[in-house]
Amino acid sequence: MKLILSVLFFLGVLQLHGQKQKVVFVCEHGAAKSVIAADYFNKLASERGLNYEAVCRATAPDSTLTSATRAGLKADNIQQNKNPQKLALADTVNVTQIILFTPLPNNYRTDIRIEDWSGTQNINASYSQRRDAIIKKINTLLNSLEKK
Repeated sequence: MKLILSVLFFLGVLQLHGQKQKVVFVCEHGAAKSVIAADYFNKLASERGLNYEAVCRATAPDSTLTSATRAGLKADNIQQNKNPQKLALADTVNVTQIILFTPLPNNYRTDIRIEDWSGTQNINASYSQRRDAIIKKINTLLNSLEKK
């Protein structure tokens, strides 16, 4: 499996040379944490003029976003039309980093940098507390990516 991911990563680098670098946010259901993180990562990275984009994925996806997440993003003027998507091996191609709010499935082994945000303070609180905690982590991440 590790060899397969390495080959996919290498082929992806060749294919997507010059395009935005990708960060993947993964939570269990893909209905709140990873969605908030990916949307705010994209907003803040764009505001900083960084060549990065984020996607959100789930290990056991729900059929739709939570109502609190959908309402919160709408109130924050962030357009959200996606439904949760299951994490696939292809999602790890051309990835700079994977951010976890839940453990990766056992069959995922990769050399890609993985960071665990599951212990973030207020991560399981109300939408606004969760969003603010995630934004704080994203700003720290973006600060480090700007230095690269």
